[in-house]
Amino acid sequence: MTRPPTAGSGGTRSAAAVPRSSWLALCAVLLAGFLHTFDVTVVSIAAPSIQDALGASDATVQWLLAGYSLAFALVLITAGRLGDAFGRRPLVLWGIVSFTGASALCAAAPDSGWLITARVVQGLSAALLAPQIAPVIMLLFPKERRGAAFGVQAAVIAAATCGGPVVGGLLTHANLLGLGWRSVFLVNLPVGLLALVMALRWLPAERSVDGPAAARLDLTGVAVATSGLLLLLVPLVQGRELGWPWWLWLSFAAGLFLLFALAPLQRRAAAGGRTPLIAPELFAGRAFPTGAAVNFLVLGAVASFFLVFVVHLQTGLGFTGKEAGFTLLPFALSAAFASGASVPLTGRLGRPMLESGALLMSLGTGLLLWLTVTRGEDLRPLHVLPGLVLCGAGMGLLSPPLYNITLSAMSRGGIGSASGVFSTFGQVGSAFGVALVGTLYYGIAGDAALSTAATAWALAAQIAMYLAALALLRFVLPRPAKRPASPPAEAAAPRAGALR
Repeated sequence: MTRPPTAGSGGTRSAAAVPRSSWLALCAVLLAGFLHTFDVTVVSIAAPSIQDALGASDATVQWLLAGYSLAFALVLITAGRLGDAFGRRPLVLWGIVSFTGASALCAAAPDSGWLITARVVQGLSAALLAPQIAPVIMLLFPKERRGAAFGVQAAVIAAATCGGPVVGGLLTHANLLGLGWRSVFLVNLPVGLLALVMALRWLPAERSVDGPAAARLDLTGVAVATSGLLLLLVPLVQGRELGWPWWLWLSFAAGLFLLFALAPLQRRAAAGGRTPLIAPELFAGRAFPTGAAVNFLVLGAVASFFLVFVVHLQTGLGFTGKEAGFTLLPFALSAAFASGASVPLTGRLGRPMLESGALLMSLGTGLLLWLTVTRGEDLRPLHVLPGLVLCGAGMGLLSPPLYNITLSAMSRGGIGSASGVFSTFGQVGSAFGVALVGTLYYGIAGDAALSTAATAWALAAQIAMYLAALALLRFVLPRPAKRPASPPAEAAAPRAGALR
């Protein structure tokens, strides 16, 4: 397999060159990542059809979404560290194979129990490969070209986000070959097969950097982190539906306790010669904790926005699922375009571009809030277009550079751990945002007549999250050190021999 570029006599220009095989390897993991994001959104649109066809209860439909999200969030940190210890290639390959197989099981499901089980397997499979994408970029791309790779990743996520509702609405409406909702899972099979073939051909194997410690992964840390996340996430995911009984609050408190107890356990694991689940360097400075906190807030606001606004469009305003999907399309399209624009702008603007992204998301949501209140039941897709474009553009300017800046300082031995923890913050943020804003929304919207007021309060809560993220970016995120005019070639390219 082709090696990544090494330092040589060609100077900075040759060091920054990216071989074709690196882009093809990135395409393989991004195709797999596309399936994860696509499946989250496509099932949300297809849920009513699934419920009708299988005679499923409302609780069952909730677990079609929650079972996937819980399984995904629980395994992210462990999968990221396993990638550090044993290499990215086996995790990516197993993730693609199991996700594609689980998609086939979803399509063949004869009842809701089968379907929920297959969705949990999908979530576990997605968690195996998701934390490996950032390390693949960091290992295969020289520093000067990583921004472009992260921009492509963000554009793929935006395409999956926008494609899920649209394709889901079209497939369920078309009822191709009488398959109905099953077709939304069958489309994963050719994409997954293509990703597998490309990964087998172009994703290089990686030499372990942990040596004997790789075989001594901190299993106590894995158990504590998984248990803590489970106890924390179940209340966030199920609290609103169950009415927040006392035992959910007890579970939430126990989850927080276990996660706080994880830090001393990790220090003890490192002192004992084991590979700690969370790389010790992650919280040594302000950059990673601040970036992870911003990711928590932004994804919490975005996830709760899509929940509340889709419900408002369909329940409050009478839109069909297909109409709601097309109404939200400008958000994803503008996010994709802005992600591409953020690549050349990052080097010139730096941290101010992150701040601009958070500010645009605040302004766009504020515009949607004003239109929701003033237009009421007369709100139409053209009215919300400017606000959605501003929100999408803001996310495109914020997310790729945030990911790059937050993870770029990590060592090669800790990049998988960093990616897993960063993604977990986002997943917990999404669950937190949905729980908080969903409780606020449904607490007010007792019927369709109150949908406008409830949506307005929910949008106000999301603005508060964006402004909190802006404050963290402005006052807490450290300014990057100035780079030398002519960086040494070995700093710009991956180390020779890192991959084989």
